[in-house]
Amino acid sequence: MHLAKWEWKKMLRDWKTRILLMGFFLFFGSFSLLYQQQNLSFPEEEMNEQYQTIHNIFNSIPKSVFEGPDGQEVYDTLAELQSLYGMQLYILSKRDGNTITGFENVFDSYLENGAKIAENNAALLTLTDFEHYDFLISYLPDAKAIHQDVAFFDYMEKHGLDIEWNAFSASNIFLKEVNMMVGIVLFLFVALLGCDRFTRDQTKNWSITHGLPIPWRKQWHIRSAQLWLVMWMVSLGGLLMSYVISLLLESPGSLWYPVIIYANNGYLPIAIWQYALLAISIAMLLSYFLLLVAVGLSWVFRTIYLTLIVTLSTYFIPVFWQVVKPFSSWQPSLYFHIESVLMGEMAQTTGLQGVYFWKGLVLMAVIFALVEILFAGFFDRIQTQTLGLRRRVNI
Repeated sequence: MHLAKWEWKKMLRDWKTRILLMGFFLFFGSFSLLYQQQNLSFPEEEMNEQYQTIHNIFNSIPKSVFEGPDGQEVYDTLAELQSLYGMQLYILSKRDGNTITGFENVFDSYLENGAKIAENNAALLTLTDFEHYDFLISYLPDAKAIHQDVAFFDYMEKHGLDIEWNAFSASNIFLKEVNMMVGIVLFLFVALLGCDRFTRDQTKNWSITHGLPIPWRKQWHIRSAQLWLVMWMVSLGGLLMSYVISLLLESPGSLWYPVIIYANNGYLPIAIWQYALLAISIAMLLSYFLLLVAVGLSWVFRTIYLTLIVTLSTYFIPVFWQVVKPFSSWQPSLYFHIESVLMGEMAQTTGLQGVYFWKGLVLMAVIFALVEILFAGFFDRIQTQTLGLRRRVNI
């Protein structure tokens, strides 16, 4: 307890640490204000692009082709799609839920139209005898995207949710900030916070650290845990502050809005708050592992910059597996990009269908054990001074 208290005081009195924590808190807390400065496409604009795409397909395919095999069915399906997209565009333009008040008997709801769109797109994929089939499917979503659309609309219908028309809603900004926090920013925060913890002791507190009869391994654990705690206090505090600001400035949206994640049984819709809880939990485990490595390496290398580079470069390891095919879905480095794993992008880019987030959790436990064994070997070879203090000789 005395050692932990001393470590807390030493860390909180360090002006570099205070500035770093304050800087990240302000960045996370003001994220909603920064995000609103972007030029984003609203769902209404995206729906208009899809409507124009169907219109362009009609203009690009000669009318005589529609008289061939499957031609009439393609024509009728495209005509229905154009009508459905037009209704969706009109509903979004009103920005008032899934239906138009007073026109419920004229327009189907947004969710019903969305399900019909997915059904028609799936039907077009089966019309392989159509003369311009390759041209047609180049503008259509593939079977995987159609499956996700069906899951999305089923979830929305089940939970009674309205379609989100505002790209700057509080719930959408919250989701974007969570994905930002568990990405490169996570590695940067860890690298800056933990890269010089032991190195600084060697230069600033040399006589004390060499006189304490405390194992290096114990100091390593205490410092890593303390840094992990303040890191997530700052991160979660900033996330909450940003969410409150966006609630005051924009439409609230809904934290029950679906996010499609990649799981064993395909693509699964879960609520934004569930996705945030899952992503942050994985990020917490990953950050603790990274802090153990960063703090440990700061003693091994005795230089801030090399430790910083090594820690930060681990984020870019998965990029290598996008060029060279990985051997197995059980390779730990595949799971450093949390968002890509949860969204199924890592499985798609690597060609490995088994890149599931739960495997990353299993591998994390194995990595913890390996790191403990590795650094225990390093620290056991350091003899802590117990025979009095030694004066450091200035050269």
